[in-house]
Amino acid sequence: MPEKSQTQISKCWYSDLERDGMIFAKIIRSPKKSGLLKSVEIKDLPKDYHLIDAKNFPGKNSIETLGIETEIFCSEKILYEGQPLAILAGPNKNDLEDFAAKAKIDIEPLPEPPEKSILSQKRIVLGGGRQKNVQKFFNKAAFKVQNKWTYNLDSTEANETNGALCYMAKDVLTVNTPTQWPVHLIKNLSTVFSMPEEKILVNKTISCEPSVNSLWGNTLLVCQTCAAAKIVQKPVKLVYSREEDDKFISNTGEVAITHKTAFDKDGLIQAATIDIDFDAGAFNPFAEEIIDRLTIASVGVYNFINLEINAVARSSQKPPASVNIETIDAQAFYALECQLQKAADIAGFSPGELRLLNSKILNKQESKMPFNISIEKGAESLEAILRQSDFQRKFVTNKINAAFVSDSIKPRGIGLSTAYDASGYYGTSIFECDQKMEATLQKDGSLVIHALTPSKTILEIWKNEAAEILQIDPKMVKVNSDFNLKEDPLIPENFYSNLSIMTSLLKKCCQGIQAKRFRSPLPITVSKAITKTQIKQWNKTRFKGTPFNSTSFIVVALELTLDTCVFKPEIKNIWVVVSAGKILAGKEAETKIKFSIQKTLAELILGEKLSAKNIYISFVQSESESAQIGGLIKKSLPAAFASALSQAMRLDIRSLPLKNGELFKAALDQKEAAKDKENAQKKEGGQ
Repeated sequence: MPEKSQTQISKCWYSDLERDGMIFAKIIRSPKKSGLLKSVEIKDLPKDYHLIDAKNFPGKNSIETLGIETEIFCSEKILYEGQPLAILAGPNKNDLEDFAAKAKIDIEPLPEPPEKSILSQKRIVLGGGRQKNVQKFFNKAAFKVQNKWTYNLDSTEANETNGALCYMAKDVLTVNTPTQWPVHLIKNLSTVFSMPEEKILVNKTISCEPSVNSLWGNTLLVCQTCAAAKIVQKPVKLVYSREEDDKFISNTGEVAITHKTAFDKDGLIQAATIDIDFDAGAFNPFAEEIIDRLTIASVGVYNFINLEINAVARSSQKPPASVNIETIDAQAFYALECQLQKAADIAGFSPGELRLLNSKILNKQESKMPFNISIEKGAESLEAILRQSDFQRKFVTNKINAAFVSDSIKPRGIGLSTAYDASGYYGTSIFECDQKMEATLQKDGSLVIHALTPSKTILEIWKNEAAEILQIDPKMVKVNSDFNLKEDPLIPENFYSNLSIMTSLLKKCCQGIQAKRFRSPLPITVSKAITKTQIKQWNKTRFKGTPFNSTSFIVVALELTLDTCVFKPEIKNIWVVVSAGKILAGKEAETKIKFSIQKTLAELILGEKLSAKNIYISFVQSESESAQIGGLIKKSLPAAFASALSQAMRLDIRSLPLKNGELFKAALDQKEAAKDKENAQKKEGGQ
């Protein structure tokens, strides 16, 4: 077999595919969160149904991700509820469900629950931020704010759930699945089943949005499906239920962040302690990456003179959390922006003014912060949204009106939030190679870009950028996604299709071709990659320097009213200002932001589908390199919503998502507390 890429790109959904003789599969999962597994049995199982577990697994019963081994099927010690114990395969889906429900699972209880362990931790100290000095700043602070913020928004998807169709044909293993990390999948299949990589063919079917990232989870379920296919010697299809997909693929884990912030009388931050606690699940190959990104984002674009950050990722008896690359640090922005909004409310500052006062980065001033974040036209973006939304007047008016309770007036609230979307983290452990791009100008004048196929929008951007530099028709620009086996991209799809980095590298390739074009014969091939000099801008050991290749910036203002009959928020207006360098596809970018807004709103209250009609989006004009915008809304909108709702409710919304009915209960508790206070005052006055 020729040594070529073992990954093919398909334009179909894996769940639509069928093969002659195909049977179906279902995962048998642990009903308990701990214990010692003794056996998994299904009595009176027909001959054409097969149960595969760790005992009869046809290969090595584990996969490897970033140096961490994960059992494909539990062999003994159960780590979390829902852990895969076995796979049941058979010809009838309905009967499969019935037989799976009858599975007898023998689990011996452990004498005591396993202790939580620390998977990764980070401690940053800046200025006089050491513990013995921090209290000194808090003791003399003009005002101080302390709150604990929790955030765990899971992406809700309408696309198909994860799964695979696998089969053996002669000596070749064929896999149809929406993998986002083909090389990881192929290498593990090769190791697990002792097969040469060239005997494994992955048909990469349509995957859901890159914001929902299974990475290693997809590899795990594919290995389970392939085990059944090898034993049964028939094509096997495994389709996750929506519940399974939400719990074991899309789950990103809860993050709790406690901010304690001291301000002087002028509103400047004098000292802060930030404690970050990430529930990583039973284990997590990406714990270090997540903690690093949360730590950097926990200070946002603001300046802290004295600072202590303690971040930790802990194991728990929950399913391993996935990693959402586009919004890996959204929880940190949520906590920080809510904290600043609360501080402004307590001290009587304008939320916009307080942010500008404490951000040297936005005003292009020198900062002593260890993280060098480059934000273009940040102050202009913030000032623009304050004008567009008439924020200060509305913020003060809502606060005054809140003091006068009236059933005829709906409570109103307005919230503000900022965030940045960073790409190309130089401290990543997810891949060990530089991102690279290759382009070839052919003899017929066409340009072939050697890269994984990007989205339609990015592809059009690439065509237009290349055509402009080389002075050719955009129709002459094509993408070739075929790689030699040894050249397959080692990094996940999400990284490789990054707009800002890959577009920048493509432009350099085209400029290199143009420089050689009239001096060298065609074809001309030029390759470009992120340089070691760029990567060295970030000192991973000292955790200091420039951590990202590029950043975009967003400011969001959200205005809402509260229907006090059913206690449901009604979104009145949303204003968005984005600074992301040169906007190459304005209409597409605006559409993407609006879609992301509606999608995020739908996740804020469980059981409720919030939406917005009045959305105003503007982009700061710039000729700088384009930066990605995909994660901006998820990182900014939740905090603006929580702050607006807190003002309308006259209480703190410290956790998202909210549960249906939670606001009504909170309002009742608030009324009871007010009544108790009034009665106590009357009693005290009577005495």
